[in-house]
Amino acid sequence: MMRKKVITLLSTSLLFFIVSLLFQGSIANAQVRQLSMGTATVGGIFYNIGGPVAQCVNKALPEVNITAEFTEGSVENLRLMGRKKMHLAVISPQIGDFALRGIGMFKDNPVDFRVVVRLLPNTNVWVVLEKSDIKGFSDLKGRKVGVGPASGGLGTIAQTQLQFNGFDYKKDIKPYFMGAGEMAEALKDGTIEAAILTAELAHMVASTHKIRVFSWGEKEVANLVTKQPTYGRYLLPANYFKGVDYPVLTVDNGIQLICSADMEEGLVYKLTKAIVENLGCIAKTYAPAKEITPEWAASELGNPFHPGAIKYFKEKGLWKK
Repeated sequence: MMRKKVITLLSTSLLFFIVSLLFQGSIANAQVRQLSMGTATVGGIFYNIGGPVAQCVNKALPEVNITAEFTEGSVENLRLMGRKKMHLAVISPQIGDFALRGIGMFKDNPVDFRVVVRLLPNTNVWVVLEKSDIKGFSDLKGRKVGVGPASGGLGTIAQTQLQFNGFDYKKDIKPYFMGAGEMAEALKDGTIEAAILTAELAHMVASTHKIRVFSWGEKEVANLVTKQPTYGRYLLPANYFKGVDYPVLTVDNGIQLICSADMEEGLVYKLTKAIVENLGCIAKTYAPAKEITPEWAASELGNPFHPGAIKYFKEKGLWKK
């Protein structure tokens, strides 16, 4: 009888111990803040940088769990944030500006957000084959030029960049509306004479053909950045592209990590700190991220920063205002 009582007591104690562990585990899990991060489609630069940011922040902040989610990119990310279905997002600053002001695709539906950090530079370059007699923007008049899809981000970028170099793409050139990869192939086979390409596609063309890349004038870049502060200045070093032995001054279209405007200041402070102090971790996962420095992360591209991010940057002497 005594033995049965001892066994019953031990069994009850063990049960209470297991329940206690499970309860403590549920409390611990409840304390982990679940955050969704909108990126873009598989293989795109937004997902390529967003995924490593999420992984490295999760490692640095056990109380946070960020899930990088596949989306259609900036527009969808901002719309989801506007509906309170997304906490963080990787976006193009120009699209963010439209959302804040409630114009364009966000007409009458503005989205209030704030910037956490500036991420990778995101440049497009104007490319011709080296054998071409087109030496720069001034030689594009009347030529067959790939300007990206008829709708979408790249087409808007091409139109803006041509405008600030003195061209109306509807009147002064022969525009070819094509996808990015299609333009690269058309440039190689001579269907078009010039094209606006991503850096990755320019590298691809340079691997099989000798190319020339346009370098912007300082005046033109300064004019664009002054009038449209969601763009930035960016200098590519000599030999960045195979056979291009001169530096290329170009425009940074920018990439920003944003959060909802009402996210707590303390949380955004922690996120900013975790990102900036773990840039090495991010670069190990995605090599192009080595271009992000603390100073770069704190630099502005038009859209307002969150007070929590500003607090961190001020503490580190990185905030320039």
